Amino acid sequence: MMKKVTIQQLSPGQYRIHRFPPIADPVNHHPSDGFGDGDPALNWQDSQFELQQKLDEGFQQGLAKGFDEGIAQGVDQGHQRGLLEGRKEGFQQGFAQGELAGQEVFSQAVRPVEKILFELEEWHQEKDKQQRQLICDLVQKVSQQVIRAELTLMPQQIFALVDEALEAIPGKTEKIIIELNPQDIDRIHTINKSLPEAWKLIANPELPVGGCLLITDNAEADVGCDARLEACIENVQQHLVEQNQPLETPINVEQEPDDQNHASKGEGE
Repeated sequence: MMKKVTIQQLSPGQYRIHRFPPIADPVNHHPSDGFGDGDPALNWQDSQFELQQKLDEGFQQGLAKGFDEGIAQGVDQGHQRGLLEGRKEGFQQGFAQGELAGQEVFSQAVRPVEKILFELEEWHQEKDKQQRQLICDLVQKVSQQVIRAELTLMPQQIFALVDEALEAIPGKTEKIIIELNPQDIDRIHTINKSLPEAWKLIANPELPVGGCLLITDNAEADVGCDARLEACIENVQQHLVEQNQPLETPINVEQEPDDQNHASKGEGE
C-alpha cells in the first residue's frame, strides 16, 4: 500500500518546522553476526578498533613492501652505477698505463735512430767543413799564383808595400834594409828601378817569390804578399769554416700525439 502524502499550503507569513531525513537507515544486527544484542556504543567502538587495527596492519605491510622494493631498487641502481664508474675508471687507468708503456717502447725504439741521425749529422758537418777548407785552400793557391804572376810582370809593385809599411812605422828611419827573394832582386835590376839612397836590397833565398822583409833601426816587419794573403785567408776561414759548429747533443726524435687514441679516450669517458 502506498503512503498518502499530504500537501500543506502555507499562507504568507506562516512557517513550519522542517525535518531532515536520516543520514542512513538504522542497521538491525542479528545475534549470529557477532554484535548480539549488546550495547550499540560498545559494538561501534569494537568495529572502529578492528578497522584501525586492519589499517595499521595494511600500513605496516605497505611500509615493509615499499622498504624492500626501495632496497632492491637502490641496490640495483648502485650496482649499475658502480659498474659504470668502475668501467670508466678502469678504462682511464688502462689508457694511462698503456700510453706510458707505449711511450717507453717508442723511446727505446728510437734511441738507435737518434744515434744514427746524430752520427749522420756529424758526418755531414765534417764533410761540409772539409769542403769549406778545400775552398779556402783553393782560394789561397789561386791568389798566390795570381800575385806571383803579377810580381813577375811588375816586380816594382812590391815597393808599394814597403812604402806603406814605412808610413806605419813611427819615427824617422835613417837606415832601411829590404830583404827579397833573389829572383825578385834580379827582376828589379832588369827593369832598372831607381830606389831611394837609404834603401838597401839584400837577397834572402829563404824568402819565397814575392816575400819581403823590412828591417829598420826601430822595427822589423814582414811586408811580403804571402803574409798579407795569409791574414786574408785566416779571416776567410774564420767566417767560412769555423762558423759551422758541431753538434753538442744528440737529435731528439719526439713522438707525435695520436689523435685516434685521444678520440677513443674521449668516447670512453
